[in-house]
Amino acid sequence: MLKRLSLPWAAGSAGAVLLGLLAGPVVAYWMGGKAAGEYADPGGLLVFWSSIYVDALSFGGAGLIFLLGPLIIFQIGWGALVAWKKYGR
Repeated sequence: MLKRLSLPWAAGSAGAVLLGLLAGPVVAYWMGGKAAGEYADPGGLLVFWSSIYVDALSFGGAGLIFLLGPLIIFQIGWGALVAWKKYGR
C-alpha cells in the first residue's frame, strides 16, 4: 500500500527540481564568470546551458548530477530529518 506524500515533501521536491533545471545553470555560469573571468566560448550562457542539457540527456554523469543535485541533496536531508524525528529522541 502506498503512503500518502506530504505537502512539504512534494513542494520541496518540486522546488529542488526547478532549482536544478532552471536556476542551477544560470547561477553556475554567473559564478564561474566571477571566479574565472570571461569564458573562452563566445556562445555565452545559451551554449553553456545547452551543453549541460545535452550531457544530461545522453546520460552523462556530470550533467545528471549537476541538474539533479539539488533534488538528491533535498531527499538526503529529508530522509535524515525523518530518521532524526523517528529515532533521535
